[in-house]
Amino acid sequence: MAKSARKPRKQHAVLEREGGQEMVGIGIIAAGLLLFVSLLKFTPVDFVDWKVVGNFAPEGAEDGPTQNLIGPLGALVGFVFVFLFGAASYLVAVGTIWLGVAVAWFKSSLGLRTLLGFGTLMLASASLFNVLGLFDGQSHGRWPGGALGEGVGHYVFQNLLGTVGSAILLGSIYMISLILLTGWHPIAFIRSSVTGAKTWFVARREARREAKVEDPEHKVPRKRARKKMTEKLSTEEKKSLPADEDGQIALPLHETPAPQIIDASMRKTPIAELGARPFERKKNTHTGLSTEGFEDYELPGFDLLDFEEEASPPEDFSDELLATQNIIIETCKAFGVEVTAGDITRGPTITRYEIYPSIGLRVSRITQLEADLARATRAERINILAPIPGKDTVGIEIANDAKVAVPLRELLQDEAFRSSKRKIPLALGKDVYGNTVVGDLAAMPHCLVAGATGAGKSVCINSIITSILYRFGPDELRFIMVDPKVVEMQVYAKLPHLVVPVVTDPKRVVGALKWCVNEMERRYKIFAKLGVRNFDSFNGRTRSEPEVVTEEEQAAIDEIVDEEAIESMAKAFEDGELGPMATAEEEEEENEEIPDRFPYIVVIIDELADLMQTAPAEIEGSIARIAQKARAAGIHLIVATQTPRADVVTGMIKANIPSRIAFQVSSSLDSRVILDSKGAEKLVGKGDMLFLPPGSAKLERAQGAFVSDEEVESIVDFCATQSEQQFEDSIQRVIESGASGDDGDEEEVSDADEEIIQKCVEVLMVEGKASTSLLQRRLRLGYTRAARMIDILETRGMVGPADGARPREVLIPGAGGGA
Repeated sequence: MAKSARKPRKQHAVLEREGGQEMVGIGIIAAGLLLFVSLLKFTPVDFVDWKVVGNFAPEGAEDGPTQNLIGPLGALVGFVFVFLFGAASYLVAVGTIWLGVAVAWFKSSLGLRTLLGFGTLMLASASLFNVLGLFDGQSHGRWPGGALGEGVGHYVFQNLLGTVGSAILLGSIYMISLILLTGWHPIAFIRSSVTGAKTWFVARREARREAKVEDPEHKVPRKRARKKMTEKLSTEEKKSLPADEDGQIALPLHETPAPQIIDASMRKTPIAELGARPFERKKNTHTGLSTEGFEDYELPGFDLLDFEEEASPPEDFSDELLATQNIIIETCKAFGVEVTAGDITRGPTITRYEIYPSIGLRVSRITQLEADLARATRAERINILAPIPGKDTVGIEIANDAKVAVPLRELLQDEAFRSSKRKIPLALGKDVYGNTVVGDLAAMPHCLVAGATGAGKSVCINSIITSILYRFGPDELRFIMVDPKVVEMQVYAKLPHLVVPVVTDPKRVVGALKWCVNEMERRYKIFAKLGVRNFDSFNGRTRSEPEVVTEEEQAAIDEIVDEEAIESMAKAFEDGELGPMATAEEEEEENEEIPDRFPYIVVIIDELADLMQTAPAEIEGSIARIAQKARAAGIHLIVATQTPRADVVTGMIKANIPSRIAFQVSSSLDSRVILDSKGAEKLVGKGDMLFLPPGSAKLERAQGAFVSDEEVESIVDFCATQSEQQFEDSIQRVIESGASGDDGDEEEVSDADEEIIQKCVEVLMVEGKASTSLLQRRLRLGYTRAARMIDILETRGMVGPADGARPREVLIPGAGGGA
């Protein structure tokens, strides 16, 4: 009831406001008409006391009966305006009538911009009349532009700039004032005229083509119906002509630039000579992993990659593209959606048709026509970008009948890939505009690649690995490759970049990821010891030159140091200040040799689904921990899967891997799992992908780079001939222990947890029994952590297995002896 009462009240207020505007507009129109009539019949012999104005009276003026149609008041008003504006008084009258029509008909308010434009326009007109001497002797006044025109035009402009300069400047002010007042854009008008002429010629050519294939009897009614619909839409648009925020009259047409046809699918010709390399290799000194034998390593050249040079397409696609664009526009108009043609960009896989919505049209109305546009264009599937990010157009993407492959060599030769701004450049593909899409793994810092079988995921992984091989030697970057499917990564088995052989057993993957976690922690400890913050700071630190010491000087130093050490230790024993002896692990860390540089470590997991079925908790935890902290240590993850389900790509994994690459998937649900948005289900396959860059919510559609198996094999063979493989035995032992389950829990125990375990042992030695609740009470631990401590102690053989609700048995000798 309250809503029904509120609605008439609101409508009544709107009607009152509109009625007030109409009354104000009619009043302004009446004032303008009175002024125009008073000027129309104004003569200097009207009854006016010219003695009052003295020398400013027009020539021939004398007292007499009034001849003005408005009477004495009209004669007085006419004199005032003729005196002030001269011949420009008629423009004042016409402008006043125009303002009244704008307020009454178009519901425009008299804002500051309107009044400023009106006043400036009248003053500029009067000044121009005076400077150019227009209507001289015909305005019944002393000056052509009146007193204002004489004062501003002559004394201000003409005395300073002369006649020509004043005319140019006043003409510019006149045009600016006209734009402020009416909203009319002369440059846009000229541009639209040129566009209209081009559109007319294109439409004429299409009409001739249709005339050859269509029956003339059906052509006339169709043309008449189209014309009638256009007139109807034009009438509705004029009725709903909107006003801008200041209440000014808006233009009824949306001015758009002339549409262009851009063919971005053509390949670039090779610019590098055979054997050329994208980067010059820098020889490194001792690194954190084995580097012997890599001193003479050379990066592969471009001649290992095929490049099938193609000429321009055999036929011109312009007519076909224009015909499809016309179908899109006509289909939109048939459903009452008025749009204007924009640019057409033909990419390697898709063609993007841009359209400009008319003023006041919601872009959601265009997206609702997706199925109808697909039917009209006979496309397998289309994608609508409403709007295109960074532009004021709506994009309609349709797959090309003939797709153009993007060879990897073309991307590697591009300046975007060779730019020094990217630390680990990855050549991914080309977007619809022909621009090279290059990612930086160091900035990502981890990447998730997912898509259905045959959509291009494996080729993308090969392109990423090949991009890295063209940039880094084995002493600069090392790989850990995980291939549960056994067949995907075997082509890289001979790479000298591998830290360990390709891991194919899912059980051993846990050990490999644990080693990555340990390596990350080791690097952070070294960073802290040297006072550097991250990987780049460590490798780029200033290195001091070691002092050269002779054998005699070293012997004297050792003798002094030994004597001082013995004296200090003896004094410490006497005073009781000597603490416990350092453990072997602490001594090993203290004496660990700090490498000159650390290499990047890139972990590539080709199929995450198989691993999540084998050991989901360990895999998810290790991936999450590496993804959270490993960036500053120079360790990066690339995770791929062809089954993007929520139980495979979990929320914890997605939260720590911001960069994603999605290929075609079967449903929008899978797309949301990968990208957190729809879109991947509309891709056309064969390398068509969506790339989510780091720190951005805008998806980039691109055609992925293509590298054949033969090219990959030739590159791997070249790298294998440069140096032999050097696997790390210590890493292999860690992986083997993870596979067998030995010391598995000990590998996960951090230094902080180890301290808590020692406290737990002390409690158990005193109590002689073990339980989770006991550790919770004595050490103030949470249930989860206390239960984990019990599990670790059981694994180490310190406590017995669980025996129902009774406490566990403590197996440590001497336990239960009391405090």
